[in-house]
Amino acid sequence: TGVPSLTAADLSELKAFGANLDTSTPLWYYILKEAELVTDGLHLGPVGGRIVGEVFIGVLQGDSMSYLCQDPGWTPSFGAVADEFTMVDLLKMAGVVTAF
Repeated sequence: TGVPSLTAADLSELKAFGANLDTSTPLWYYILKEAELVTDGLHLGPVGGRIVGEVFIGVLQGDSMSYLCQDPGWTPSFGAVADEFTMVDLLKMAGVVTAF
């Protein structure tokens, strides 16, 4: 909610294919086009990111052995800033990056 939709002009290249693809765009194409236009293709845009995030949360909620089900009140406490845990903190803890 609150995320602006791509416009017909953003999807105009689909008009040439017929089948109203410019107004009834396949989700996979919409997500890729949104990433291209909103983030220069560097990462997912708001719609794509939300879908991926909700899928991960759903998987964690559905897995009785996940940390989310085992200890739902747990929050990370080892970030660089107290009571804050960022993706960089996660990557450091996983050993993916050593300095940032």
